[in-house]
Amino acid sequence: MAFSNIHMRNVLIGALSIIVWSSSRVLAQGNFDWGSIVASDNLTWVSCYTPPLQCSRLNAPMNYSDPTAGSFSLALIRIPSSLNGTAGYRGPVLFNPGGPGGSGVQAIVEMGAQLSAAIGPEFDVLSFDPRGVANSTPAISFFLTDAERAAFDFGPNSEDATATPDALPRQWANFQVLGHLAQDRDNGSLAHVTTDNVARDMLRIVEAHGETQLKYWGTSYGSVLGATFAAMFPDKVERLIIDGVLDMEGYYNTDWANEVLDTDKVLQGFFDGCFQAGPSACAFYANSSAAISRNLDALYNQVLAQPVPAYASSLPEYGVVDHATLKNAISSSFYTPYNSFATLAQGLADLQNGNGSVLFQLSSPYVSEDVAAIACGDGKQVTDDADALKAYAQSISNISSFSSIVAGIRTLCSGWRIHPDNFKGPIMGNTSFPLLIIGNTADPVTPLVGAKKTAQQFPGSVVLTQDSFGHTSFAAPSECTIGHVQQYFQNGTLPAAGTVCPVTAALFPAPSTVTSRAPAQRRWGSRLWHGFAGAAISPLI
Repeated sequence: MAFSNIHMRNVLIGALSIIVWSSSRVLAQGNFDWGSIVASDNLTWVSCYTPPLQCSRLNAPMNYSDPTAGSFSLALIRIPSSLNGTAGYRGPVLFNPGGPGGSGVQAIVEMGAQLSAAIGPEFDVLSFDPRGVANSTPAISFFLTDAERAAFDFGPNSEDATATPDALPRQWANFQVLGHLAQDRDNGSLAHVTTDNVARDMLRIVEAHGETQLKYWGTSYGSVLGATFAAMFPDKVERLIIDGVLDMEGYYNTDWANEVLDTDKVLQGFFDGCFQAGPSACAFYANSSAAISRNLDALYNQVLAQPVPAYASSLPEYGVVDHATLKNAISSSFYTPYNSFATLAQGLADLQNGNGSVLFQLSSPYVSEDVAAIACGDGKQVTDDADALKAYAQSISNISSFSSIVAGIRTLCSGWRIHPDNFKGPIMGNTSFPLLIIGNTADPVTPLVGAKKTAQQFPGSVVLTQDSFGHTSFAAPSECTIGHVQQYFQNGTLPAAGTVCPVTAALFPAPSTVTSRAPAQRRWGSRLWHGFAGAAISPLI
């Protein structure tokens, strides 16, 4: 084993810890004043946050077809290569953490050191807040104040078509209002936050470094961004990894039904893992997997008839656990099951006894301003009324017991009124270097079939399978996966076709190996479908 791989084992495999991000609007902004950096057409790096982090602002045309239409100021962050200035320096690897609307700045602040170790010292690890997101300006914003934003219903009951018998017509009306609000308050930027423009921004960042080709690693929605770049600029690919791969055709058609093809596999993994772990490791234990499943069904019926209060003075969030919130909390835990399942089990056990406080911490909104502007702006226009949306939700209901949640994306987009003539594919091409495409055997929102389908569109690309539950390869530590990532970036080596990487984690760790922590919470809001794992990183909450 090479020294670099031994180092990776020590850094990444020593302990499992999942990064769970709060909303992209709640960043470590108090630690650095982005207003202190003047945006320019060149990259000028200054120290920021904590060493060795460096930040910069780069101008990007608002409309690449009309340079006079104004500009975005992109917030960039990097961990510079220790070999910068030497013959061993090989330029930046751009990283996108997902979304739409995920903050690359926050990604690097929280886990840049681990990414740098995985990729290698030859490279800068660089990320950025996409146009309109977080620290990049002008921001995607439909609301005049934070209070107005907080008052708008982005919660579980606004997304899940099965929340109540009359949920969908109300959801439709709610998002019609949002669409009108966005259209009336648009500052002229909302037509230009689409993924094709972000791909152009990535090329601009590469060229600002004096390079001509992109090195990239994108997870979740970052797979859409990476694949879109490869389709638009096939001759500009030096290395490109997409990890947790969406159905590209479905994304651009605003039909996300195929994203939940494997979701029930993860649910079954919870039932089986809980039973196998026993009552000492799984608080929701019963004498068979089937019994655990029946107990969960009973809880759904219980909260449908009588929602349960969720309050504990020691926990940050409070509210009511109803049917939609319970379903949301369960599906949220699927993203990072090796970190979340023990907490989910405790929350379900408490809910049986009338206490929803722990379970409530796992629930969080799936949609936001960023998701609406980017995903709905990217995708084919949805003109469905409430009846058509009901029919759509029914038509996909046999795919998964969680299909109603992705139906909520189509409902959200039914109200969107800003539809630019953006690139929507086809997502395919003969790239200048083959792609490395990573998928998990049981990913709740980007099934392995998405990775395989995308690989067929880019000749020479290879699918690396990680044998794990959870979303993206970061859901669980795998020395095998990290080794292939490092070899790909460093020397262009692709894994053999059919390679499957094991992971080193347990869904329900033995009690003696579990570190005490607050209940994990994943706020999807502006980062659709995203989970990270690494060693020696504490969860944000």
